[in-house]
Amino acid sequence: MSARALHGSELTDYAKRNMPLQDELAATVDIAHQAAELVLSFFDTDRIDVQAKGIGDVVTVADTASEALIVSRLKSLFPDDGIVGEEGSNIGGKSGRTWYVDPLDGTLNFSRSLPLWCVSMALFEDDRPLLAVICDPIRRETFSAQRGRGSYRNGARITSSRVENLADSVVHITVDLKDVGQRAGLDDIVSLSPRVLRTRNIGSAALALAYVAAGRFDAMLHRFAYPWDYAAGVLLVHEAGGVVTDLRGQAYTPRTHAVCAAANQPLATGFLTLLSRPE
Repeated sequence: MSARALHGSELTDYAKRNMPLQDELAATVDIAHQAAELVLSFFDTDRIDVQAKGIGDVVTVADTASEALIVSRLKSLFPDDGIVGEEGSNIGGKSGRTWYVDPLDGTLNFSRSLPLWCVSMALFEDDRPLLAVICDPIRRETFSAQRGRGSYRNGARITSSRVENLADSVVHITVDLKDVGQRAGLDDIVSLSPRVLRTRNIGSAALALAYVAAGRFDAMLHRFAYPWDYAAGVLLVHEAGGVVTDLRGQAYTPRTHAVCAAANQPLATGFLTLLSRPE
């Protein structure tokens, strides 16, 4: 029985009878699509209503509306699971499973009508990722992964690049000039730029990780972010054949703030060796 064929209360009842993981993924894709279409309805309009959120960050009505939709659907389908969302959702669960939700990753891009943003959702069981979805409605791209089943873009299998040498790599790197990692981030630019083919920063950690999974970027470095920024992309990269660790080479967990993602182990080794300079 496929979750794609179920709707409303029928789908809720099915989920409560222990929906198989592949059908949970299909249901997640459906939720992400709904949220992405909602966000898209606000894009490049006078309805965005941008507000400050802390130092150097913004939130829009689209962020909060998207998170409300996603949380409502997840609570209905998976009432025993926890939910952690960027816009304040922090719902405890009793299943040992937690959903990490970024209802609009790339909010600053979105608020400036830059078409580089997405909806990101991931399910973890303790520290183990189970499924992931990143939906980009501008490009009509949906990236999805299930643990042990590979990564996909719009249903077609994707794999990370075969680039193994730093000198041939295109690396996504973010320097957040508002936090304690500013100096380290600037040092990263100085260290990496002469040793890689090119550096890029698209303003969305989730999309950057999806692009590593798809072979568009060869590596990605982000000094500080939260689990909702990384969680979906981590599984996408792993299932595409790539490697994701912290800056010491330790496995990613939802408590990891600094992330290095690479297309393969040789590239990851070179990348981490370069970054292991004395502070």
